[in-house]
Amino acid sequence: MENYFNIIKVGVTNCYLLKSSRSNILIDTGYKGKTKIILDFLSNNGISPKSIRLIILTHAHYDHIGNVSELKKITGAKVLVHKKDIPLLKSGVTGKMSTKPLNIWGKFLLSKISSIDTRFNPLEPDIIIDSDYDLSIYGIDGKIIHTPGHSKGSISVVLDSGDAFVGDLAMNGLPLRIGAGEPVFGEDIYEVYKSWKKLVENKVHILYPSHGNSIDIKVIKKILSRKGYL
Repeated sequence: MENYFNIIKVGVTNCYLLKSSRSNILIDTGYKGKTKIILDFLSNNGISPKSIRLIILTHAHYDHIGNVSELKKITGAKVLVHKKDIPLLKSGVTGKMSTKPLNIWGKFLLSKISSIDTRFNPLEPDIIIDSDYDLSIYGIDGKIIHTPGHSKGSISVVLDSGDAFVGDLAMNGLPLRIGAGEPVFGEDIYEVYKSWKKLVENKVHILYPSHGNSIDIKVIKKILSRKGYL
Protein backbone atom coordinates (compact mmCIF):
# COMPACT_ATOMS: atom_id res chain seq x y z
CA MET A 1 0.00 0.00 0.00
CA GLU A 2 1.39 3.40 -0.94
CA ASN A 3 1.61 5.82 1.97
CA TYR A 4 1.66 9.59 1.86
CA PHE A 5 1.86 12.42 4.36
CA ASN A 6 1.24 16.08 5.08
CA ILE A 7 3.31 18.60 7.00
CA ILE A 8 1.39 20.61 9.59
CA LYS A 9 3.31 23.74 10.59
CA VAL A 10 2.79 24.55 14.27
CA GLY A 11 4.97 27.60 14.73
CA VAL A 12 8.57 26.53 14.07
CA THR A 13 7.71 22.86 14.71
CA ASN A 14 6.80 20.51 11.88
CA CYS A 15 4.14 17.95 12.77
CA TYR A 16 3.44 15.21 10.25
CA LEU A 17 0.25 13.38 9.33
CA LEU A 18 0.81 9.92 7.86
CA LYS A 19 -2.20 8.75 5.88
CA SER A 20 -3.37 5.37 4.65
CA SER A 21 -6.70 3.95 3.54
CA ARG A 22 -7.04 2.33 6.97
CA SER A 23 -6.16 5.12 9.40
CA ASN A 24 -4.06 8.20 10.03
CA ILE A 25 -1.09 8.76 12.34
CA LEU A 26 -0.03 12.11 13.79
CA ILE A 27 3.65 12.62 14.53
CA ASP A 28 4.12 15.21 17.31
CA THR A 29 1.70 17.96 18.33
CA GLY A 30 3.68 21.20 18.61
CA TYR A 31 3.65 23.92 21.25
CA LYS A 32 0.85 24.07 23.80
CA GLY A 33 -2.16 26.21 23.00
CA LYS A 34 -1.92 25.41 19.27
CA THR A 35 -4.46 22.58 19.01
CA LYS A 36 -6.63 24.74 16.75
CA ILE A 37 -3.92 24.88 14.09
CA ILE A 38 -3.97 21.10 13.78
CA LEU A 39 -7.75 20.84 13.94
CA ASP A 40 -8.15 23.58 11.32
CA PHE A 41 -5.73 21.72 9.03
CA LEU A 42 -7.77 18.55 9.37
CA SER A 43 -11.02 20.39 8.74
CA ASN A 44 -9.68 22.28 5.71
CA ASN A 45 -8.53 18.99 4.19
CA GLY A 46 -11.69 17.03 4.94
CA ILE A 47 -9.99 14.76 7.46
CA SER A 48 -11.95 13.59 10.49
CA PRO A 49 -10.07 13.88 13.80
CA LYS A 50 -11.45 10.44 14.66
CA SER A 51 -9.48 8.97 11.75
CA ILE A 52 -6.28 9.57 13.72
CA ARG A 53 -5.69 6.32 15.60
CA LEU A 54 -2.17 6.91 16.82
CA ILE A 55 -0.15 9.92 18.03
CA ILE A 56 3.60 9.28 17.96
CA LEU A 57 5.80 11.50 20.11
CA THR A 58 9.31 11.57 18.67
CA HIS A 59 10.43 12.73 22.11
CA ALA A 60 8.91 14.38 25.17
CA HIS A 61 9.95 18.02 24.83
CA TYR A 62 7.43 20.84 25.22
CA ASP A 63 7.43 21.91 21.55
CA HIS A 64 6.43 18.39 20.49
CA ILE A 65 3.94 17.34 23.18
CA GLY A 66 2.22 20.62 24.03
CA ASN A 67 -1.18 19.68 22.58
CA VAL A 68 -1.14 15.91 22.99
CA SER A 69 -3.52 15.73 25.96
CA GLU A 70 -6.21 17.76 24.19
CA LEU A 71 -5.76 15.97 20.86
CA LYS A 72 -5.95 12.59 22.54
CA LYS A 73 -9.35 13.53 23.99
CA ILE A 74 -10.65 14.85 20.67
CA THR A 75 -9.37 12.07 18.42
CA GLY A 76 -9.49 9.09 20.77
CA ALA A 77 -6.04 8.15 19.46
CA LYS A 78 -3.52 6.15 21.42
CA VAL A 79 -0.32 7.95 22.39
CA LEU A 80 3.03 6.24 21.82
CA VAL A 81 6.39 7.17 23.37
CA HIS A 82 9.69 5.42 24.07
CA LYS A 83 10.13 4.27 27.66
CA LYS A 84 13.28 6.33 28.17
CA ASP A 85 11.33 9.57 27.70
CA ILE A 86 8.60 8.62 30.17
CA PRO A 87 10.15 10.69 33.00
CA LEU A 88 9.99 13.80 30.79
CA LEU A 89 6.41 13.08 29.69
CA LYS A 90 5.22 12.71 33.27
CA SER A 91 7.11 15.71 34.61
CA GLY A 92 4.78 18.44 33.33
CA VAL A 93 7.68 20.64 32.27
CA THR A 94 10.47 20.12 29.73
CA GLY A 95 12.66 22.59 27.96
CA LYS A 96 16.14 23.98 27.91
CA MET A 97 17.08 22.28 31.17
CA SER A 98 16.30 18.79 29.84
CA THR A 99 19.01 19.05 27.17
CA LYS A 100 22.21 21.04 26.68
CA PRO A 101 23.67 23.13 23.85
CA LEU A 102 25.69 21.00 21.45
CA ASN A 103 27.46 23.91 19.77
CA ILE A 104 28.14 27.66 20.07
CA TRP A 105 24.90 28.60 18.32
CA GLY A 106 23.00 26.43 20.78
CA LYS A 107 24.58 28.32 23.68
CA PHE A 108 23.55 31.63 22.12
CA LEU A 109 19.98 30.47 21.51
CA LEU A 110 19.68 29.14 25.06
CA SER A 111 20.35 32.62 26.39
CA LYS A 112 17.49 33.98 24.25
CA ILE A 113 14.72 31.51 25.13
CA SER A 114 14.77 31.63 28.92
CA SER A 115 11.30 33.21 28.99
CA ILE A 116 9.55 30.38 27.09
CA ASP A 117 6.87 28.60 29.11
CA THR A 118 7.71 24.90 28.87
CA ARG A 119 4.87 23.62 31.08
CA PHE A 120 2.30 21.13 29.80
CA ASN A 121 -0.27 18.69 31.13
CA PRO A 122 1.44 15.49 32.31
CA LEU A 123 0.24 12.47 30.36
CA GLU A 124 0.09 8.71 30.81
CA PRO A 125 0.87 7.18 27.37
CA ASP A 126 -1.04 4.21 25.96
CA ILE A 127 1.87 2.53 24.20
CA ILE A 128 5.40 2.46 25.63
CA ILE A 129 8.03 0.95 23.38
CA ASP A 130 11.59 -0.20 23.99
CA SER A 131 12.28 -1.86 20.63
CA ASP A 132 11.27 -1.51 16.97
CA TYR A 133 7.52 -1.07 16.48
CA ASP A 134 5.74 -2.22 13.31
CA LEU A 135 3.19 0.26 11.93
CA SER A 136 1.47 -2.13 9.52
CA ILE A 137 -1.44 -2.53 11.95
CA TYR A 138 -2.30 1.08 11.10
CA GLY A 139 -1.94 0.54 7.36
CA ILE A 140 1.44 2.25 7.25
CA ASP A 141 4.37 0.53 5.56
CA GLY A 142 7.08 1.30 8.05
CA LYS A 143 8.31 1.07 11.61
CA ILE A 144 9.50 3.07 14.59
CA ILE A 145 13.13 2.76 15.66
CA HIS A 146 15.01 4.08 18.69
CA THR A 147 17.33 6.95 17.70
CA PRO A 148 18.70 8.53 20.90
CA GLY A 149 20.99 11.53 21.08
CA HIS A 150 18.68 14.51 21.28
CA SER A 151 16.95 12.79 24.20
CA LYS A 152 17.42 9.34 25.67
CA GLY A 153 14.09 8.16 24.27
CA SER A 154 14.07 9.89 20.89
CA ILE A 155 12.53 7.79 18.12
CA SER A 156 12.22 8.00 14.34
CA VAL A 157 9.48 6.79 12.03
CA VAL A 158 11.09 5.03 9.07
CA LEU A 159 8.86 4.20 6.10
CA ASP A 160 9.60 1.45 3.57
CA SER A 161 9.77 4.24 0.97
CA GLY A 162 12.96 5.55 2.59
CA ASP A 163 11.29 8.58 4.16
CA ALA A 164 12.12 9.08 7.84
CA PHE A 165 10.51 11.43 10.36
CA VAL A 166 13.28 12.10 12.84
CA GLY A 167 12.09 14.67 15.36
CA ASP A 168 15.09 16.69 16.55
CA LEU A 169 17.74 14.14 15.57
CA ALA A 170 18.70 16.57 12.79
CA MET A 171 17.75 20.14 11.87
CA ASN A 172 17.81 22.19 8.70
CA GLY A 173 17.32 25.94 8.55
CA LEU A 174 16.69 29.04 10.60
CA PRO A 175 16.08 29.91 13.38
CA LEU A 176 17.91 26.87 14.76
CA ARG A 177 20.51 26.26 12.04
CA ILE A 178 21.96 27.63 8.85
CA GLY A 179 21.83 24.58 6.61
CA ALA A 180 21.37 20.92 7.50
CA GLY A 181 23.16 19.05 10.23
CA GLU A 182 23.27 18.19 13.90
CA PRO A 183 20.66 19.41 16.40
CA VAL A 184 21.75 22.50 18.33
CA PHE A 185 20.44 21.01 21.57
CA GLY A 186 20.70 17.44 22.82
CA GLU A 187 21.99 15.06 25.42
CA ASP A 188 24.84 13.30 23.59
CA ILE A 189 26.26 14.29 20.21
CA TYR A 190 28.01 10.92 19.86
CA GLU A 191 24.65 9.17 20.24
CA VAL A 192 23.29 11.48 17.53
CA TYR A 193 25.95 10.23 15.11
CA LYS A 194 25.29 6.61 16.05
CA SER A 195 21.57 7.15 15.41
CA TRP A 196 22.33 8.76 12.06
CA LYS A 197 24.33 5.67 11.16
CA LYS A 198 21.31 3.58 12.14
CA LEU A 199 19.19 5.57 9.67
CA VAL A 200 21.73 4.85 6.95
CA GLU A 201 21.64 1.14 7.83
CA ASN A 202 17.82 1.25 7.57
CA LYS A 203 18.14 2.55 4.00
CA VAL A 204 16.68 6.00 4.68
CA HIS A 205 16.78 8.38 1.70
CA ILE A 206 15.17 11.56 3.03
CA LEU A 207 14.97 12.87 6.61
CA TYR A 208 12.02 15.02 7.66
CA PRO A 209 13.00 16.93 10.81
CA SER A 210 10.75 18.73 13.25
CA HIS A 211 12.57 21.99 12.60
CA GLY A 212 13.39 23.07 9.08
CA ASN A 213 13.39 21.51 5.65
CA SER A 214 13.93 17.93 4.55
CA ILE A 215 17.48 16.55 4.42
CA ASP A 216 18.97 14.21 1.84
CA ILE A 217 20.75 11.25 3.44
CA LYS A 218 23.83 12.21 1.38
CA VAL A 219 24.29 15.20 3.69
CA ILE A 220 24.17 12.93 6.73
CA LYS A 221 26.59 10.44 5.16
CA LYS A 222 29.05 13.22 4.38
CA ILE A 223 29.07 14.42 8.00
CA LEU A 224 29.34 10.86 9.32
CA SER A 225 32.26 10.17 7.00
CA ARG A 226 34.01 13.34 8.16
CA LYS A 227 33.47 12.35 11.80
CA GLY A 228 34.76 8.82 11.21
CA TYR A 229 31.45 6.97 11.62
CA LEU A 230 31.31 5.68 8.03
